[in-house]
Amino acid sequence: MNKIILLAVLFLFQINAFSQQFSIKGKIINQNKTPLEFATATLLKTDQFLHKQASTDSLGNFILNAEKGNYTLIIEQFGTEFSNKEIIVNQDLDLGTIEVKEQVQLDGVTVKSRKKLVEQKVDRLVFNVENSVIATGGTALDALKSTPTVRVQNETISIVGKGEVLVMIDDRLNKMTQEDLAAFLKSIPADNIKSIEVITTPPAKYEAEGNSGLINIKLKTAKANSWNANIGTSYVQRSYASGNVNGLFLYNYNKLSLQASVNKGKDQFLTTSDNRIYYTDELWKQDIKTKSKTDLLSIGLGFDYKLTEKWTTGIKYLGSFNDRSSANNPLTTRYNTAGEINSYILSDVKAQNKPQMNSLNWNNVFALNNEGKNITIDLDYFNYQKNDSRAFSGNEMNAEKENIEGTYFSAINSNVNRLKNYSGKIDVSLPYSFANISFGGKGFYTNTKNDLKVFDNETGTPVLNTTYSNIFTYKEYNEALYFSANKKLSEKWETQLGLRAEATQTEGFSENLNQTNKNNYLKLFPTAYVTYNANDNNSYSLNYSRRIRRPDFEYLNPFVIRTSPFYYSEGNPFLKPSIIDNLEFSYIRNQKWVNNIYFSQVSDFGQELAIIDPETNITKSSPINYVNTYQIGVSTYYNFNKYNWWNSFMGFNLNYQNVKSKTNLIASVDGYNGYIYSNNDFTVNNSKTLFLGLNYGLQLPGRYQVFNISTLNILDVSVKFLALKKNLSITLTGEDLLNAQKPLISYYSNGIKNTMKNYGDSRAFRIALSYKFGNENVKSKERVFGNEEERNRAN
Repeated sequence: MNKIILLAVLFLFQINAFSQQFSIKGKIINQNKTPLEFATATLLKTDQFLHKQASTDSLGNFILNAEKGNYTLIIEQFGTEFSNKEIIVNQDLDLGTIEVKEQVQLDGVTVKSRKKLVEQKVDRLVFNVENSVIATGGTALDALKSTPTVRVQNETISIVGKGEVLVMIDDRLNKMTQEDLAAFLKSIPADNIKSIEVITTPPAKYEAEGNSGLINIKLKTAKANSWNANIGTSYVQRSYASGNVNGLFLYNYNKLSLQASVNKGKDQFLTTSDNRIYYTDELWKQDIKTKSKTDLLSIGLGFDYKLTEKWTTGIKYLGSFNDRSSANNPLTTRYNTAGEINSYILSDVKAQNKPQMNSLNWNNVFALNNEGKNITIDLDYFNYQKNDSRAFSGNEMNAEKENIEGTYFSAINSNVNRLKNYSGKIDVSLPYSFANISFGGKGFYTNTKNDLKVFDNETGTPVLNTTYSNIFTYKEYNEALYFSANKKLSEKWETQLGLRAEATQTEGFSENLNQTNKNNYLKLFPTAYVTYNANDNNSYSLNYSRRIRRPDFEYLNPFVIRTSPFYYSEGNPFLKPSIIDNLEFSYIRNQKWVNNIYFSQVSDFGQELAIIDPETNITKSSPINYVNTYQIGVSTYYNFNKYNWWNSFMGFNLNYQNVKSKTNLIASVDGYNGYIYSNNDFTVNNSKTLFLGLNYGLQLPGRYQVFNISTLNILDVSVKFLALKKNLSITLTGEDLLNAQKPLISYYSNGIKNTMKNYGDSRAFRIALSYKFGNENVKSKERVFGNEEERNRAN
């Protein structure tokens, strides 16, 4: 491993020599005289091949170096092109200040859209979903599957090689379980998404929550002095049929901006699992086939109004209302050491839950002057409720599948979970000539209540079980302050330092146990960035950040829920947050080729584990802080877009993980894992009405945390056709065509080997229709939400 890292470092430090060059520089500002950060200046040669590219800094400045010749200079930001003109380079050029307005025409060139599929920014990768073939007609979850460096496996979202991350919608964290988050993302059409940001090193302004960074889904917003709308429908065939209809309306004229969206659909799956427990004297093999159905409904409403030249206010609402049901018949077969069947356990399980979410944001932006100084204030309210019920029954049977007397079991679990969150935050941005200063604070309060009722049902008449029934309330307060400063030291060196302090107070009370658990802690989260731009083609950066992963709310709930005599789950009110330290060195070539060497250390890593008692053969699933872990890895990805008909994003990741156990339940382990991927979009014809998308991923056999994972392959292919003046989009997609997302996962608990082979019905065929109409124009300014930390831990 050391040799690999040494070779990678030596390779990354290569710098090419260049001939005599001239500089082209300028400054870009918006209509409020605010410097436009992250705009891109691109030089194209006369053959339209990319020659040089540079992003504006926090003061709106950019500089390019080029040899003598004729070029096309393009100024754009996040896919919107503002200027396109021919220039002759035979001396140093100063283009002065370029002002960008909401509806602008520069040098006689009308503003037009020129979307890039992928954009590499200082601290994030931006994936423009509306320019992706594979994501068209799908959901937000499908769009994440198509996002470079992001992986979705069994509806768990992670950054390749770096583990799970938290998901934001318009800069706002969603505090839900993975299951509920997946259902919520399925209710958002991909056609409503503008872009997805993969933020690997969030600055101090963002909450410190999240393991290896954040994923931010940016929804489409209204466009200047225009209205436009989109209606669509899709049909998906897996083992069962699914489908949805959706609509989006955007309006922006003068001072008023309106947004409205709705999505209604049905999702059906057939999932299978083969789980095995290798006891000393028996092998337990459990086979489960689960049919699940979800009715999806999401609604989005919003408006922004410019009250004065200095004050803009807006309200945005997002609601999600789902109804899920599932049924399965787990069959456990018990084998003796000779491979003969000893007995069976057969169960019948039916479950239903209705998660409902309401989120409301009030945003205010106050411009202090025309130089970019402003204050942003956000007030947020979040309400979440889920009615959850599960009925199960079953019998133990002998080798001839005859019921064994006295082994019948039956129960009903019913839980009502209510969560309310109130939060407020303020951000102050003060760009000065000597440095860019930002600071602010946030406070939030969360109150959750779970009311669990357990009924014994062996007689057919439900009887309340007071031993397991329980009411649990949980309160959490969080106060945060942050400060950040960005300084351009020279033409080549830039640095940014930040510090965030977060104080947390929690109180959990179990009515049944008459037990109160309190926690009070203050944590500091520093961030540091150093960037060296050797020239327009080569840049190096070293980043450090400290983050925290707070326990999901349901993990802290001490409820005991049994689903058979041999399995139960139990929360852990003593679960501690995990602290993560991330260090990353990056080399970027031409804004296309990104190479990273990274190190990550996690203290008190906690997650839910299946803990096996070899004496009773009873499995308890419970979250515990069971290891300290670190990993070191290398990754590289390249965006190939030399030809206007082919855009390819390909890369690989290799890392080594060391897991040091803190309990005798799990042994310390270490090992490697690797992942290779390639995302490709093709424009088939010159009229740009026929497109082809092809994505492939290969998971190499390796280790993640305490789990050994076998090889798996992912292949998705999509064809999109545009008609009726490109307003009608027809997309055909084949997902998981190799039907190879069935990895074998194994680990040891209490010295007992466990294996799992789960299949999530990932092979699918999708056809989607979408029609847009209205008057499209330059997009208006987006605003963010203030409720950024309160959702991913809800249940």
